[in-house]
Amino acid sequence: PAAAPDATAAGGAKGVPTPKDLAGLGRGPGASAAPHPAPSATLRWSSDKGWVDRGPGSGVGEPPETANLPMLAQLTSAEQRWADREEDITAVSGDPFEVGQVFARRWTERLSDAGHLHQLSTEYPRIPHRIDGELLRYAARFGLLAHKDDQIDEHDRYAIRAGFWREIDVRTAAEHAPAGE
Repeated sequence: PAAAPDATAAGGAKGVPTPKDLAGLGRGPGASAAPHPAPSATLRWSSDKGWVDRGPGSGVGEPPETANLPMLAQLTSAEQRWADREEDITAVSGDPFEVGQVFARRWTERLSDAGHLHQLSTEYPRIPHRIDGELLRYAARFGLLAHKDDQIDEHDRYAIRAGFWREIDVRTAAEHAPAGE
């Protein structure tokens, strides 16, 4: 019964923990009565600027304005979730562009604060990370996953995001249209 493996490189610098390391955090015999708190995991994203730490307390990641945008799951009741699944089965074709539009339509219809929609529209063409992840998980339900590596095809991802932004543009244009037209 040894402790979770130490995620240090040979030079003593901290390396990237493996999935096994992360799974072992807080588990093991007597984990509920551990005398010291389990170390928290930090997510790291690779980008053209190098590794970027994201997570609580990292000071990096989503700006506070976009971090406060609610996700669709937070805005959806159990009844709406059931109705959404029914609509997905019967009315949504699974075309990547349409899938993005449907997700954006549901998200905008359920927002209680119109300021959130304005905040999102200022982020174009970037979809905030949490919402983008939820959008791609939603799209995966339509079988848009390629067979290799369970990843959505790059062209489909672009189409999904384009559909999302098209619907957001329609909604923001409707808000700003003069009432006399």
